[in-house]
Amino acid sequence: MMDQLLPPCEQPIRLVPIRGEPEEASSWRVLSLPCEHSTGSVSGAHERERLLVALAGALGGLIDPADCASVMQSLIEEIVTASDQITLAWAWIGKPEDEAIAPLCVAGQEEVFGRAMRINRDPTTAHCPIFQALTQHRIIYMPMSPRSPYKPWRRAAQQYGFEEVLAVPIDLDVTGQHGVVVFYAVERGYFARIGMQPFRALAKLGQVAVHQAQLITRLQIQSSIDPLCGTLNRHATEQILEQEFSRARLSHDGFGLILLDLDRFKLINDSYGHMAGDEALRETVSVLRRHVRSSDHIGRWGGEEFLVILPHQTIEQVYATAERLRRAIESICVKHEGRCIQFTASFGITTWSGQSCTPERLISRLDSFLYDAKRLGRNQVRGADGRGSETLSLGAQIQVALETQRMRVAYQPLVDLRTGAVVAQEALARLITAEGTVMPASAFIGAAHRLRMEWRIDEAVSRQALAHCLASTQQGVHPQRHLINCSADFLARPDCIERLLSAAERNCADCADVLHGPHKPVIIEVTERQLLGDPAKTRQLLQPLLDFGFELAVDDFGSGYSSFLYLLDLPVRYLKIEGELVRRSVGESRARTMIEAIQAMARRLGICTIAEGIEDQATCDLMRDLGIDWGQGYLIGRPEIS
Repeated sequence: MMDQLLPPCEQPIRLVPIRGEPEEASSWRVLSLPCEHSTGSVSGAHERERLLVALAGALGGLIDPADCASVMQSLIEEIVTASDQITLAWAWIGKPEDEAIAPLCVAGQEEVFGRAMRINRDPTTAHCPIFQALTQHRIIYMPMSPRSPYKPWRRAAQQYGFEEVLAVPIDLDVTGQHGVVVFYAVERGYFARIGMQPFRALAKLGQVAVHQAQLITRLQIQSSIDPLCGTLNRHATEQILEQEFSRARLSHDGFGLILLDLDRFKLINDSYGHMAGDEALRETVSVLRRHVRSSDHIGRWGGEEFLVILPHQTIEQVYATAERLRRAIESICVKHEGRCIQFTASFGITTWSGQSCTPERLISRLDSFLYDAKRLGRNQVRGADGRGSETLSLGAQIQVALETQRMRVAYQPLVDLRTGAVVAQEALARLITAEGTVMPASAFIGAAHRLRMEWRIDEAVSRQALAHCLASTQQGVHPQRHLINCSADFLARPDCIERLLSAAERNCADCADVLHGPHKPVIIEVTERQLLGDPAKTRQLLQPLLDFGFELAVDDFGSGYSSFLYLLDLPVRYLKIEGELVRRSVGESRARTMIEAIQAMARRLGICTIAEGIEDQATCDLMRDLGIDWGQGYLIGRPEIS
């Protein structure tokens, strides 16, 4: 076919400028080289023969080509090895609609230039010889000239000593692709001297060998594809799983697995026949493909079982995907003899994140989770979490909320109990569900802790709280302290601390004219339950924030056993007395005595006390009478999303 496209007597096309016209792409036209340039002169006969012999030597390696890249690499290496004048050659194979061309393979002493090349398809590259060859299906020759129409070619020629370039198209229409091989010569007139015969021969060899390589690839793919569903078969899926294990071990990056089984599938086959069952399987695969990423792998694991491999996925992401699949599958309607056949699926999910585990053991765990889903009623997702799907479901909601900016902040006021003036606001996480309802932190923070997602919530809340503090200050409001809760997981991440401080530096710089003294209007709030057991380690984690001027509060004081050690070892400036202790103090003298003792100690230490959970006037009055400095609770103000 290439011989028909480029007959031996046909001339290559040469791009030359129109005399007397400015150097614009539109001012260039195509002229044919003289006929002798295509057949070659006598002086180039030996060079031409050497190139043809080199191509003949490459034939042995093309009998069983491994892939397209190997085929073209072999051919261009033979050419550049045989010629002292061709210092670079590269090849590309792709689809006509591809937005850019980047070499598939490169050979020659200037291969550094070739490997870095990327040519985007846009108006500025319309006169690039590569695109000219592809669109015109002709060999395109371009000499180096101060007025060459393609400026990048001029710059490359000057840097690497190129004198001319030849772009040779490869006809691959049978496969829906096309290709091009590009040669760079350092001798002016080299391609005209030896003629086009070696390059037409290379194009023909490349065409045949690439077709053969693509045919072998298709046969290999067909041997790994399930003929009914079009997914990977069991053997191919096992190979992908092994590869993913190897990749994850090297990169220290996990992956997720979903094993799903159609519920009561035998009943479909028995009631409606195997054709209906086959259609149910195909519809299921269609759903899987629509709801997973192109980088994920779908394999038919058994009769009505499918395994989905999800690289770079966390457990909450895997659960979110599985839940989408579950809902989509239960909405499938298979039409059969005027009836709508509907069915559900059960799911087992897990992730691998570096733990000592073989693929076989991981699949065994996955099987047990799938069995749990079946045993507990079908049409559900079960995973490694001991609390079942509730934690995973909340994890998925948290994930989506973080990705869609629906993890919002509600601000609850704190007042000076002596004056009633608002002195601070606490930033509290709120999750806005897909239905628009507001979920308080108490409803999801436990799941976030079990799934190690607390740091992500803390980061979202702290970012919004700092912006809120800046906005209120710039609006002329006297700077109010903002209390931000930070989990141990957040504090243990240096990158989180760095991002928090960077944001704080920007915001505080904008408020420099109203902020005076070393302390910033931000209080980092930690609980005894979440602090590490080692106070020295805790101080080390907090020190960058303290050095910047943030203050420290201990929350839920009185609910644990080692809070006093933190008062001894950490520069605590605020104590938030546990809400249950505050509420019980009105009717229980022992609770009242404990609060009196806390207040007396705090006053001696110069620490401000805050009573949480004030819900009625009697409690508020009592806290004020006991000398508590600040108060917080529903009586004073409910949290409101800003």
